[in-house]
Amino acid sequence: MKTKRAIKRFTSAKKFYKIFFTAVFCVSIYAVFVFAKNKYSNPNFGNTFNTKAIAAENKLHSMDSNFALCAPVCRANSRFMQSIVFPEVMRYNSLKDGIEAESLRTLYVQFGEEYANFSIGLFQMKPTFAVQVEEKAKQLLPDSIYKELQLSYETTDKESIRANRVERLQDNDWQLVYLTAFVCICNEIYKDKKFETTTEKLQWYATVYNAGFNKSETYISKKTQEDNFYLQQNMPDKKFKYAAIAAWFYKK
Repeated sequence: MKTKRAIKRFTSAKKFYKIFFTAVFCVSIYAVFVFAKNKYSNPNFGNTFNTKAIAAENKLHSMDSNFALCAPVCRANSRFMQSIVFPEVMRYNSLKDGIEAESLRTLYVQFGEEYANFSIGLFQMKPTFAVQVEEKAKQLLPDSIYKELQLSYETTDKESIRANRVERLQDNDWQLVYLTAFVCICNEIYKDKKFETTTEKLQWYATVYNAGFNKSETYISKKTQEDNFYLQQNMPDKKFKYAAIAAWFYKK
């Protein structure tokens, strides 16, 4: 009899703790979700990188007239386009960029992307990104848009093309052309995808910009939720959502 009562008490206690820990787990998950939502939607979120944000915004605003010319080509507004690259502009370092550009000029031009594939330029574009944009623009965009972007080369020599590509990526206007082409391509690839808001669409495009065209929609969806972007090197405690920074600037 005592054994039965003991078993009953043990079973009841086990059930209680199971319910208790399940509740604690659910509350913890909810708390993390609320914290993350508040963290990235808080108006003061930008204070975390205030100095870099101001410098990046000023740089982008200095190009407002050029963005205004390119925006109609990709059926977007200037702010949307600027927001996609805003996190990269914050991370841009002119001294570091100059060193890496010379490395690209020497190694990439002669030997290809296997030997050098650095991010360079104001919008921090890699040669592999430029190649993807060039190829997909030719495949997916109307001839009229492709010709307007002028992404083709006058030579078929691979080394000469790589040299021209590096020169393009060192030029702000050319980086804007590649960004315009990128948005045009995304418009085509995701034309059937439903976005609830423009901000959601921006976060998706920004994540694709950061992660690459070759990633699946499942991967992109996951990355929009992950802290995976460093504003500069050697900052293990300064990790942010790329999409969240882009959205913060867009709604600023």
